[in-house]
Amino acid sequence: MKYTGEEQQLLGNALEALAKETGMTARVLDPEARLDRGKHRLDAVVEVATTKQAYNFAVEIRNNLDRFETLHQLRALLPPNHKQTLLIVAPYISQQLAERCRELDMCFADTAGNAYLHAPGLHVYITGRPKPPELRANDRAKAMNAAGLRVVFALLCQPHLLNATYREIAAHAQVALGTVGQAFKYLENRRHITALADGNRRFLAPERTVQEWVTLYPTVLRPKLHARRFRTAVTNWTEGLDLQPYHALWGGEVAANRLDHYLQPQTATIYAAETPTKLIVDQRMKADVNGNTEILGIFWNPERLTPTCDVVPPLLAYADLMATPEGRNLEAGRLIYDKHIEPLFRNQA
Repeated sequence: MKYTGEEQQLLGNALEALAKETGMTARVLDPEARLDRGKHRLDAVVEVATTKQAYNFAVEIRNNLDRFETLHQLRALLPPNHKQTLLIVAPYISQQLAERCRELDMCFADTAGNAYLHAPGLHVYITGRPKPPELRANDRAKAMNAAGLRVVFALLCQPHLLNATYREIAAHAQVALGTVGQAFKYLENRRHITALADGNRRFLAPERTVQEWVTLYPTVLRPKLHARRFRTAVTNWTEGLDLQPYHALWGGEVAANRLDHYLQPQTATIYAAETPTKLIVDQRMKADVNGNTEILGIFWNPERLTPTCDVVPPLLAYADLMATPEGRNLEAGRLIYDKHIEPLFRNQA
């Protein structure tokens, strides 16, 4: 991930708070560290030192960290034999997330002074420090609702829309015209976009915007999609099945299989504008809250955000996969990001 000025400030504030709470020294050693595998960059390597010993941590900065599922995703970033311990840095870690981090043995530090550090000869666990006033004041201004996430989804799927008319963007996202302006204010406040000298807009750090959308999607937008679960007795029923005649699209594991032939799907995620009754009948599906097939509503305009055959836009497939704790899905998600999402932003104006 590109190490932005905002993230640099966040890391500095967190290290300052950690030093104040513990009496230890903390400093940045390497502002951008590449992992031993893949293309993902962690944001920095830092040194935390007691009077007797210094410890190095590989840092991943997250501007939004509010779900247990995200912790499993972050845990998979470092190979088990990596020489540095992963340290998650965020503006604020709630007491519930702090406890979960400790259970998973995941080190963290925030700008309030909450922290968990664990290494041979080092154990720090501080929790319950209140959210800093500036964060509380900005919470409402920075909030993003489901309609706003639809707009951001359209912009990330087709970055050229940043410079389209509000009316055109609203048509892609299937939202009211006023929602587009609110979404742009959110993106500007979060420093996700900037205006160039010629007046055109561009994403400042596209990966950060993508990760923020992926973090918010499961808790803000997905619950609005009227998900229903089914089970079918048909073996390998997804293999070779084209959903276009059913006016539906594959998400999740099947989308990963169609896009990159990477996964053998164990679950099926389907997005449809209306209930695909014929599909349900043809595949002998029965309603089951624990079923391995999930059907959700489409929240974008599929005629404008053109899918690949019968597959959802790659960003949504990526979000589906990253919302699970399974390592194979996280690997498939990163492959989709590298091959289908990151290239969209290479030729920004």
